[in-house]
Amino acid sequence: MGKYNWIFMGLILTGIFFIMGLVFAIMKEKACVLISGYNFKSRGEREKYNERRMSTDMRNFLFICSGIFLAGTIATFMLGPICLGLSFVVWLIYFLRDVHIDDEKAFGKYRK
Repeated sequence: MGKYNWIFMGLILTGIFFIMGLVFAIMKEKACVLISGYNFKSRGEREKYNERRMSTDMRNFLFICSGIFLAGTIATFMLGPICLGLSFVVWLIYFLRDVHIDDEKAFGKYRK
């Protein structure tokens, strides 16, 4: 696989995360239903959470993910395809740091 194919893949990942971040930036509290696990809560349960803060945190998370892949793509262009793999590892560590199985751990910090 050529270097430019890796760059193209990096740009695709950057674009996906950036667009998802824009959705949260534009829709604000309304975009919270896109968060996995939160969308299964009833309307009464959702009122107990600070949706503005939740949306802001998700927006920031997605923009940081986009930045990680953009940095990896630029490094791939300059240094070689291994850099995109390294950026994927950095992203995976960043992503797994915020994954919670327990509902209270995932959304507890957003309670009003």
